[in-house]
Amino acid sequence: MREISTYVDVDAGPGLVWEVLTDFTRYPDWNPYIRAVTGEIQVGATLALQTQPAKGRPVNLKARVTAVTEGVEIRWAGGLPIPGLFGGDHGFALNPHNGGTRVVQDERFSGLLVPVMSSIIDRTLENFERMNQPLKERVEAKASAGAGR
Repeated sequence: MREISTYVDVDAGPGLVWEVLTDFTRYPDWNPYIRAVTGEIQVGATLALQTQPAKGRPVNLKARVTAVTEGVEIRWAGGLPIPGLFGGDHGFALNPHNGGTRVVQDERFSGLLVPVMSSIIDRTLENFERMNQPLKERVEAKASAGAGR
């Protein structure tokens, strides 16, 4: 198993961050990495995601929502069609921090192929980091405009 994690501090409350993170229809407006998501935000639901890595072609993924606590956490898991080869458990945790929110994005990779997928995992971390600043800017712009208060 291998885990990657990154975070960004946002000057807005968890409720407003949650609003932006779960408004999948607006991802193309601000998210350079996860370009599209369709599906319901409920445990057991299937999400269809399209990612655009900084280096490479778009990748289409299917994932199952594994945890949802409104304003606090969302997790989904997906992987290769053959169980046990390579999978990921992706999450966002929203933690109150210094009057705002620390958004932690992480993924736990598991399976037989993890050792040989090291470069893909490293690039995934880079792509999570590419998403942090646009998320911060989007949420803080909404907060400045008085949305979600």
